[in-house]
Parts: sequence; C-alpha cells; structure tokens
Amino acid sequence: MLAAIFLGLISGLIAVVAVAAAVTGDTVEAIGFGLAAILAGHVTAIGITGLRHPRPATEPPSAGVNDRGESGLAFPYARLPYYLITVTLVLVALLAAGFTAVMAAGGSATGWVLAAISGGFAVFASWFLIVLLRLAPGTIVLTPSGIYHRSLVLEHFVPWDAVVDVQARDGPNPWITVKALPMDGTRERRHTGRLHTFEGGLLPFLVARTSWLGANAVPAYQAIRFYFDHPDQRPQLHAGDLPTSR
Repeated sequence: MLAAIFLGLISGLIAVVAVAAAVTGDTVEAIGFGLAAILAGHVTAIGITGLRHPRPATEPPSAGVNDRGESGLAFPYARLPYYLITVTLVLVALLAAGFTAVMAAGGSATGWVLAAISGGFAVFASWFLIVLLRLAPGTIVLTPSGIYHRSLVLEHFVPWDAVVDVQARDGPNPWITVKALPMDGTRERRHTGRLHTFEGGLLPFLVARTSWLGANAVPAYQAIRFYFDHPDQRPQLHAGDLPTSR
C-alpha cells in the first residue's frame, strides 16, 4: 500500500510538471510529461487492484471450452486488470519510441546507443502486448478431463488424475494453487518462450492470481475444490451444469 501511495504522489507531481510545461508553451515536454503522468497513474492503479478483495460473483459460471474444444464451466478473468496493463504497455512503448526518436535525432554516438536500447525496449513492450491481447481474456475452464488455465502468456492444462491438492493462499496478493504432478496428459504452451510471468515460474503447479480473476476468484476456487473432492460429479461438467451440492 505504501508503494501505491508513493507512486500516486509521483504521478501527481509529474502531472503538475506537465501542466506547467503546457502553460509555458513547451508542447513536446507537456506531451511527454503528460504521458508519463498517465503511465504512473495506471501503474499505481495496478498496485491498488492487486490489493483489492472484490466480492465473489453471485451469478452462476458461464460455459466455456479449453484448448482442445472440450466444454465445461468457465471462470474468466476480470476486465479492469486487462485495461490497466494494456494502457500501461501502450504508454511504455510510446514513451520508449519517443525517447528513441529524440536520441537518434541528436546524432551523437551516445545518443545512438541509447536510441538502440530504448528502441529495443519499445519493440519488446509492443510484442508482449500483442501476445497478451491475442490470449485475452484469461480464463479457468473445468472439464470432465481436467483443469485448463489460460493466463497472460501461458496455457496450462492439468488432468484431474494429476491433481494432488487444491489450496487458496491468503494475504495481500492471494492466489489459487492446484498442486499437480507432471503426468501424461498435462499440456503447457508458453507463448513467450523462456520469458514467463508468475504462473509460469511455478509449473507443474497450476496457479491463478485472484487479482486477475476478480469476482470469479472465490467461485473458481470453490468449484475446483468441489470437483477435486467429488470425482463422481465431474461428468456433468461437459454440459456446463452446476454441482448438485457444495
């Protein structure tokens, strides 16, 4: 929370500088500092969102399909985190591209080196954003054969036979952990190669952060826990039916 407050103060100060630059007629600086203020504000919002514990969804889960087209119960990611990270990456790419242009225009050796670094960073941010949006929205789908999780840059499927426990980690940034063994039938697809996010670092466990699931976090955990404890109820997942009891 202290980090979020600090970032909020920084974004406010940058916004004041942007307004001052606009008043003095320095359009380029005003635009640059304005974008930086918006970026800092969105990073602050990402931090605050990660600390929120939204109320569980009251409506029943929707039907969905996994990576093989098998139908089941779906618990999609929340929209707000996607908006925040999308705008953040767009702004990072724009600021890095603008810095690249300014450094390259100087014509000095140092400027060209800095332009190459910032240009590479702009390309990286753009590539990561494209991958993220191509997989959006993330989701957890429970099917008769197993649990499918599509996160930001990773697709992971765990058969029910491989699951040994289901846990919910409490704390400032909680997550759901499906402890699984690396058995046949497990599927992993890393869309960014060796570069992975939090979920990819805990394989073969299937991990879903509640900050991304939002209101679906508690219902998703309850459903995973229920079908783990009641294997006889799993066949009805194919029709997207709710369990007869919880």
